[in-house]
Amino acid sequence: MEQQILLQAKIAFFLGNFNKVLEIWQQNDHDDDYYYFLVSRALIAARELKPKTIRLTKKPSSKLLEITDIVSRFMGPLIEQQKSDTTVDEDRKQIEDVLKKLKDIIPQQNQKMIQIICAYMSVNSCEAQYALQLDMPKDAFQQELLFLQFMIYLRGRRFDLAESTLLDLRRFDDEDILTYLAQIYLNLYNGQPEQAYKSIQETKDRFGDSSKLMNLMITCLIHQNKFEEAFELGQKVKTLIIDNEQFSDRQEIEVCLSNLIILCELLNKQQQKEEYIQVLEQINKSCHFLKRYQEKVKKIEQLS
Repeated sequence: MEQQILLQAKIAFFLGNFNKVLEIWQQNDHDDDYYYFLVSRALIAARELKPKTIRLTKKPSSKLLEITDIVSRFMGPLIEQQKSDTTVDEDRKQIEDVLKKLKDIIPQQNQKMIQIICAYMSVNSCEAQYALQLDMPKDAFQQELLFLQFMIYLRGRRFDLAESTLLDLRRFDDEDILTYLAQIYLNLYNGQPEQAYKSIQETKDRFGDSSKLMNLMITCLIHQNKFEEAFELGQKVKTLIIDNEQFSDRQEIEVCLSNLIILCELLNKQQQKEEYIQVLEQINKSCHFLKRYQEKVKKIEQLS
């Protein structure tokens, strides 16, 4: 029963269904570090986004509060402060500094969180291997680390290493949500949108639908030049997670709006494009897509 609670929370979290993560937590008691690690990230998002669709009535345990505080302090601000133009040595120095701080404040029994927090910092700074060299037992923390390593290899276009890491994920658990997601991303990065779409359908059949899977479907449709179909699906996602205020990972909200802005440009829907830009600015002015889009518009204006 306890493992089932953890599994359900993990599936909901990685599909972007934070509402479901918090529902599971409020209805069940389960004392597990990784479970608290998932719940803490959903709690932080709830505090940030203040969704109207969920009412938190359960009082967090002292252990969950402790983990939430650590995640909030180290996976948020420190990651956001990383600069894209730092050197490998500077990135390692920053990770080492955080390691020292974490070892001082994290109890011995929660040491596994040190590795995963540093791994997330590494993903952001493209110095993944440093944190991933740390020894960890084969548990849920290690599985998420493998997935992070896989994503870094994809972003670096090292498909050989990404495929090797996907095999490691399959050996860990062939039926896990992270293994399914990794296959989708590999197909997309390899320029196989049709195959990625099939993988998304398989994932949907196995775990249920979500805003993340719908956003990935939109990406596949865009790559296949099916812009009208992608736009229609994008509007459905917007209705689901913005208009109806379903509590989802903020990243999925930003991806949804970014896709709609691109599609409006491709389909010459200027008025709707401006509306989506305004909504995205309200949600996150410093959104990476928004910055790149504004830079592109500025360059065009300078050339015209």
